[in-house]
Amino acid sequence: MDPMIAEVVITNPHGLHARPAAVMVEKLKAFDAEVRIEAGQKTANAVSIMSVLALGAGPGDTARVHSEGPQAEAALEAVVAILTEEE
Repeated sequence: MDPMIAEVVITNPHGLHARPAAVMVEKLKAFDAEVRIEAGQKTANAVSIMSVLALGAGPGDTARVHSEGPQAEAALEAVVAILTEEE
């Protein structure tokens, strides 16, 4: 199965800092999918909060989300929703 990819501009006013990153990691635990996020020159395993925080992605940055597995589409949608949440 080919990976699903979405490119999004982060509109969450906090970017990928502690709270949104923690919410994302928790939500992704429910999916049978492997998800990676690329921002700038860095790539993170989306279920590792330290990896996600190390991206340093902020509002206005572009992120590419890669998702593979049986629940790839649902996992991808969950990540995109968090990255674009405008609170």
